[in-house]
Amino acid sequence: MSQDFVPVEDSTFVRDIHSKAILNTDRVGLNNYYVQRDMFKKEQAEKLETQNRLTQIENDMSDIKMLLLKLLDKDMNNGS
Repeated sequence: MSQDFVPVEDSTFVRDIHSKAILNTDRVGLNNYYVQRDMFKKEQAEKLETQNRLTQIENDMSDIKMLLLKLLDKDMNNGS
């Protein structure tokens, strides 16, 4: 441990003797946090992509419906 830090009661923390700040030294916990954060971001991105794809499919279906209605209307007007 560096001379700039002194241990405190909890072994995952040290005190910086210059600033008096208590610092966390748990590297495994920090790495676990980064992994969880990255997984969460990836899940959110996948959800957003899925929502965008669903919206696009809904728009495409609406366009198809409008085209079918126009064809049906045109056919009914020509057939009368």
